[in-house]
Amino acid sequence: MPTTMPTSIETSVRCSSGRLSVFLLDLMLKSPFRPKLAVADGELLRSRKSMDRWGEKMPPVRGVTVTSDTLAGLYCEIHTPSDAHSNQVLLYFHGGGFCLGSPRSHRNLVSRLAQAAGIRAVVPDYRKSPEHPFPAALDDTVRLYRHFLDQGIKPSNIVFAGDSAGGNLVLTTLLKLKQDGLPLPAAGCPISPWCDVSLGGETIQSNAARDFILTPLLLHQFGDRYVGKERWNDPLVSPLQGDFAGLPPLLIQVGSREILLDDARRVAQRAAQAGVPVQLEVWDEMQHVWHYTAFLLKDGRLALRRIGEFLKANIGMRKTGS
Repeated sequence: MPTTMPTSIETSVRCSSGRLSVFLLDLMLKSPFRPKLAVADGELLRSRKSMDRWGEKMPPVRGVTVTSDTLAGLYCEIHTPSDAHSNQVLLYFHGGGFCLGSPRSHRNLVSRLAQAAGIRAVVPDYRKSPEHPFPAALDDTVRLYRHFLDQGIKPSNIVFAGDSAGGNLVLTTLLKLKQDGLPLPAAGCPISPWCDVSLGGETIQSNAARDFILTPLLLHQFGDRYVGKERWNDPLVSPLQGDFAGLPPLLIQVGSREILLDDARRVAQRAAQAGVPVQLEVWDEMQHVWHYTAFLLKDGRLALRRIGEFLKANIGMRKTGS
């Protein structure tokens, strides 16, 4: 598909962090101290440990209690703000190219989002590739959602959010639930989502020099470990190919410097064409999942606040069975 142009569903958000903060973040992302993302032979385990160590350096925010439990057979971390309702749940799917990441690596980000939304957030440690390729991760997210339905939580009291590959899982989980005839949650928020595993977006190349986190080669390696090339266009692998009709409201956030910018634009356009209430926010000068560095960037804190407002506005509003 060709690159999409900005549409009425797209909002450009000006950078509020200041040049110095953005410059310092760029230096950090180009330094040896950034989390490792390599997945070539012999590097996968080191990268997983590196992401977890990075996450452990940034503790949860005050006012949010983090506990762990096994739910639907999955290790999960639960972030509970002091003002959270017991009957509302945010399922957060972490990023990492389906190969990396964990609830530990995303503790600070999720605790900030749980606090902003005032909703208990559950982060599953879904199965990773290459040990557990597609559809293992998707099966896990669907199973966890079913678990909460079985516990008596109404679909209208459940919302989804996730970053990067986790943003993919937000959309593919919605598509799978629709395919299976299950009631859908109240809303979804894909952050910097990877929506086209075939890497068909123009910004995969045009933003390659500006994106200091992802590269076309790294995405290719992630995709190759997640699923065979013959399934790249499966809607449950690349949600860009899915039928979005009937999905709940979506808020999509993406940075202007990301190679996945076109993925976000194209999937937002596809959702809008299907009649889904969708808003795309393109954040000026931001890198991939800048929310992860909210401890440094004002824009990270503002973006999480906007997601929190979106989730609060939609939870409890969607009719069961719609």
